[in-house]
Order: sequence, then C-alpha cells, then structure tokens
Amino acid sequence: MTARQGLHGHLDLVCALDGRGVSTLTHQSFRAPLHISKPWLEDTTLIVHIVNQTAGLLAGDEVETNIRVETGARLLVTSPSASRAHRTPTGEIYLRQTYQVAAGGALEVFPEIFIPQAGTTCHQHTRIEVSSGGSLLYIDSLAPGRVASGESFAYTLLDWRTDLLIDDRPVLRERSPLRPGAPNLQALRDVFPNAYYATIHLVEPAEPDAPAIDWTDVLALQSSTLWIGCSQIEPGVWTLRILAADSVRLRETLRVVRSHIYRLLDRPEPMLRKL
Repeated sequence: MTARQGLHGHLDLVCALDGRGVSTLTHQSFRAPLHISKPWLEDTTLIVHIVNQTAGLLAGDEVETNIRVETGARLLVTSPSASRAHRTPTGEIYLRQTYQVAAGGALEVFPEIFIPQAGTTCHQHTRIEVSSGGSLLYIDSLAPGRVASGESFAYTLLDWRTDLLIDDRPVLRERSPLRPGAPNLQALRDVFPNAYYATIHLVEPAEPDAPAIDWTDVLALQSSTLWIGCSQIEPGVWTLRILAADSVRLRETLRVVRSHIYRLLDRPEPMLRKL
C-alpha cells in the first residue's frame, strides 16, 4: 500500500459579533501546515495572521481554507511572510479557498506574496461569496520566482482560478493558467522581464446617490516601472491590476493603493503588523 503523499490541511474561521458587539472568532479549526496567530482588535477590526508552519508548500500538499464573516463583524486576514511553493517532481499542490461575507459584514484578505519555485505545479481555486450590503477587499500578489537565485518564470504550471459572486450571482470569473512560454505569460515578460503581478477585488455596498469612486490618484502612479489599471465590473464592484518591474515597487504600490482605498471609503486603515 502506498502512503499518501503531502499534507492535507485546512483552516476554518467564522467571525461574528459577540454579546458586547465586538468582532470575535466564534469558530476556528486548523490543521498543518496552517496555524493562526492570537487574534487582536484594532478599532473595530479583528486581525488574524495565517502562518504556514513548514518551509513551504510541497508536492502532494492540499490545503482548504473557509472563512466567513457574519453581519456587523469586521475581519482582516493576512500573513507574516511570503508563501513558497517548492519543486513538485512527484505530485502537485492544491489550494482551495472560500470566503463568505454576510450583509453588513466586512472582510479584507491580504496575504504576503506567493513565490513559486522552479518546477512547481500549483492549483489555487478561490471562491468569494458576498451578500448585498457586505464589503470585501481582496488582494493577491504573485512573484515570478526566486529572482535572486536566477529563477524567473521557471515553474511548470500555476493554475489560478477565481470566482466572485454577489448574492449567489456570478459577477466575475477568472481563469489564469500560467505556463512558461505561453502567450499570456509572455505578455507579462514583454512588459517587465521579471514581472511582479497583483490583483485587487473591491466590493462595497453601492448607495444610489453616492459619488463614483475616483481612481485618478491611483492610476497616476503608473510609470516606466509600474503598470496599473482599474475596471468597474458593476456598481459597487471593482478590479485593479498591477504589474511591477520588481518586488519593492509592487510592495510599495500595494501599500499606497490600500491606504487610498480606505481613505475613499472613509474608514480607518487597519495596520498590517507582522509577527
């Protein structure tokens, strides 16, 4: 009998208001390779760090994440360091993520950058479900590899899939299989040889008479080392794309754009303190 390869981990969190009206984790369950920090409150937002206790993701690893925010609660999930996917010569990596936001709830998902090493095959499937009146800020970023070690777009396959639903109605579907030499990946390299990429999805309850969000200051960040674009999918739903020449430029841009979004929404910006 062949032993099962890899770790089969999970993370299940539910954030809701307690009897005092404070955001708290009413349910938590996790299994290696994932662990969480001790949550803490900043203003009205509960902040949780998700930690990978191992050296990174390895062949055969499967991780399922399910996070739900109930009405009135506010949750920020982030990570203290980059996620790394190692070479997978004997298997593949599967990451399945589901995020749910109830009406009146608010969720921000902002992990550190994902770094795929040479020879990696990794599948990341993300499903985001937001009820009308819910708020979401989702930020996902990707490195071309271990650039300092001479690896750039040397992975075998990154199969990135994202579905965004409002009240169970599909509003966005992305399929981004990235293979070295494929036209979609070559398009990134044509802009920057070591392109760093990020996607931001913003869902905000749309008031009938509210002024449109002005992205002028964000789009003005574009330069010879940075491309940035914004699309409004429908009222209250936006997607931003960022392409940067290096990791420093991407990190700084994400910091500026995130701060700008919180100012536009007239909300205090939770600090991303790292462990």
